[in-house]
Amino acid sequence: MALPWLECMSWGSDLKPPRNRFFAGFFAYGVPMPLDDASDRLRNGWFPVGTGKNYVAPAMHESIMPLRDKITFLSGLSHPSMRSTSAHKGADYFLTGADILKTYDKQTISIDQHVARSIGQDTRFESMVLSSFGGVNRPYRSSTLSFDRAGRPIPALNNPAEIFRRMFGVTTDTERNALASRGSVIDEILGEARDLNLRLGANDQRKMDEYLNSVRELEKMTARAVEWQSTPKSKVDAQHLDLSLNVTSPREYLTVMYDLMALAFQTDTTRVASFQTACEEGGLTDRFPSALGLANSSHKLSHEKKDYDDVAKYLSFLNEMHANFIHKLDSIQEGDSTLLDNTLCFYGCATSKTHQATNYPIILSGGKNMGFAHGSHLNYSDEIPLSNLFVTISNQVGGPTESFADSTADISEVLG
Repeated sequence: MALPWLECMSWGSDLKPPRNRFFAGFFAYGVPMPLDDASDRLRNGWFPVGTGKNYVAPAMHESIMPLRDKITFLSGLSHPSMRSTSAHKGADYFLTGADILKTYDKQTISIDQHVARSIGQDTRFESMVLSSFGGVNRPYRSSTLSFDRAGRPIPALNNPAEIFRRMFGVTTDTERNALASRGSVIDEILGEARDLNLRLGANDQRKMDEYLNSVRELEKMTARAVEWQSTPKSKVDAQHLDLSLNVTSPREYLTVMYDLMALAFQTDTTRVASFQTACEEGGLTDRFPSALGLANSSHKLSHEKKDYDDVAKYLSFLNEMHANFIHKLDSIQEGDSTLLDNTLCFYGCATSKTHQATNYPIILSGGKNMGFAHGSHLNYSDEIPLSNLFVTISNQVGGPTESFADSTADISEVLG
């Protein structure tokens, strides 16, 4: 097991300050929104009633409310360029804010990868990209939340055993040889590309420069992986983790995926993680409601227009899984604070009602030691870009940032 934080670890004058972490999570298909005067408003609604510190949380948030002073509900925010989309594209733009309404060519870096460039340099993995579906799926039905500087999707991991092995297992000879071979191939490609570049016209040179930048990014990643091969991995006992789980056991599967992220933060294996709980039209992940004995898929549940009992029950389940993760981070001591105090968690969806890509449901948690203050429901005008919050997140968690995507300012109300 990884050692807990001990008081003796603070002795000496070279004590390092708390390490910043960032988590971004996503759920699909939107939330039920009964009218404010409806009898089931607090039973089945997602958004709190009232604003400021005196808000009333609907029943589906019961699991996280013991941490009320460490969470903030946000409503009204969205990505302006995507407000008219069909909204099943949500995961593709949730963390990027890119204008991909008509073309995917405008996809850009996601906020988790932007932050990772500042705080991910000293860990084995610059970031962890996870989803229940895995891979990248396809444009406009992405199964990853994370996109690199060129707007390319970063494949997500979804196998608990493989995730654990990469973080804490033994590096195999095959992996070592693969990295060495990749390095040789990259060197050869760069050499040939430089020679070819001298004979190209201006337009082709621009395209070649984009290609070379991608290869150089891969070169850096490869060099980083080689360097970390000689660094011992944290010793973690996996007996309490059922690494054989898959999406056919939704409750247990989501629990172990969140547990792996908590371990990754606790052992400083990474400081940035993203997790997409389910992919829209994502095969077996669309059947997660079965964990509660519900017959309909999550997609079909989301289209209910009157009787919200079942969809509210399902979202309560997803909220509970996320709340358990937040509680776990808050239970792990780090110095005179907790892991949650050193981790900002951003969790939500890119639609309110299904097919309505405005007024995103969002919960912000933790990050006390990065200046975040909680305990309120903050409601914004539909004119405020979500990317304004990403500017604040970057400034507090990562490095100074004047703008991100289509931001117009920052959002200071989330700070103490």
